[in-house]
This record gives sequence, C-alpha cells and structure tokens, in this order.
Amino acid sequence: MKSGIARILFSVCIAITAAACAQTNQDKKAKADTQISEPLLLTSSQFDQKMNELSNEQLIDVRTPEEFESGYIAGAINVNIYDQDFLQQINNFDKSKPVMVYCKAGGRSSDAAEQLKSAGFTEIYDLNGGIMSWTNNNLPVATTKPTIADKFTEEDYAKLIASPLPLLIDYYAPWCGPCKKMEPALEKLKKEFEGKVNVVRINVDDATALAKSLKIENIPVITYHKNGKEIAKTTGFQSEEQMRSMIAELLK
Repeated sequence: MKSGIARILFSVCIAITAAACAQTNQDKKAKADTQISEPLLLTSSQFDQKMNELSNEQLIDVRTPEEFESGYIAGAINVNIYDQDFLQQINNFDKSKPVMVYCKAGGRSSDAAEQLKSAGFTEIYDLNGGIMSWTNNNLPVATTKPTIADKFTEEDYAKLIASPLPLLIDYYAPWCGPCKKMEPALEKLKKEFEGKVNVVRINVDDATALAKSLKIENIPVITYHKNGKEIAKTTGFQSEEQMRSMIAELLK
C-alpha cells in the first residue's frame, strides 16, 4: 500500500515539475517574442524603403508644429519632443507595431528613439540626418502652408566665399542644442579676429536650398575657407580650442 502511494506521489511530482518547466519555457518564449531591440538608424533611402516594406508602421515627426507645417513626410503624426507631455503622447501609440521617427537633422529623433525604447516599443527606426537628409536626396515632402523664400540664397553664399578674408562658416539652427552651446565661443572668436577672419553663422532654416546643395545634414557644421576654397569641414560640436586651432591654419 505504502509503495503504491509513493508511486502516485512520485507521478504527481513529475507532472507538476513538467508543467512548471513547460510554463517557464512559455514565459521565456513570450519574453523573447517581446524583447526590445536597439533603435535602428537608417539612411534616408533605407528609411523610405522600410516604409514601403511595412504596412503597419507608425511615423512620428518630433519637431515643433511650425517646423512640421513647413514640410513633413506624408503620413507622419507630429508629436513635439519639447512638449511636457511627450511621453504621455507617445504612450498612446501601439507598442506592438513598428514606429519610425524623424526630426530636422537627427538629434531630437535620436533622443526620442531612446524614450520610445524605454517606454517599451519593440521595433524602432530612426532617420539619420532627419528630414534634411530626406530632402537632400530628393525624396518627397508634404506641406500645409506655402513655401517661404529663403532669406539666405546660393547667390548670397557665392558672394560670401568670394571674400578676400579667410572665412569660417557655422551652419546652425535655433533649435539645435550643440549649436547653442557653440554660439558664445563663435561670438568671442568673431570679435577677436575681426578684420583678419570673417566668422559667419548661417541658419539652415533660412537657407534650405543652399543646405540641400551643400548636403548639410547633421548640424552643427563648420566649414573653413581660404582664397575662395573650402579647406576643412567639421560636423558636430566644436570647442573654442578646436575652432581656434583651425583659424590658426587659415592665417598661415
């Protein structure tokens, strides 16, 4: 009798163990199925191709409403990353579906992609170079208001680089964080080298055609010119020391 009870208890233990293992495997599979991947940075052509491949993507433009109205990728929903309730807004999107995000030049969308990841989105695509890269590659944009003429044109640029003085050009935008950090150093250098080096800042939002022709995408961008020729180009934040070093090269 005792041996029979023991066999029954043993069988019950085996069944419980097997069921527990099966549940553990199911939990592991479910976790793997919902594993969050790193945001994938795509070029404009790859971004366009991915949109054509997907049928359920959620396209988010994280620029300001004013920027969005000036031109956006068709089908995009505008969610301003500067809004205090940005996280609340993105949580209204379906986390099980792919999400594609872009901004002007790539900085804000990179931040947004990380926030989307933290919020639990599992498939995230970020447009490298933002809509500037998109338009530079002649991909279409939609708009809700008439196009405004550029304040700084390619003709203005031609006159600028024809200057007899060595030239430093800073391509920036008011919404660009690194650009704002560089502004005090640029103003300091402009005053210090007045009459020796021409230090000029060009707002890419006021020079869209020029930015496209020069393929200016990931701002800030600084170019250095001498005798009408570009001799150096840097992308990203530059310290005062770095810019001062390049000015020394211009003055040789």
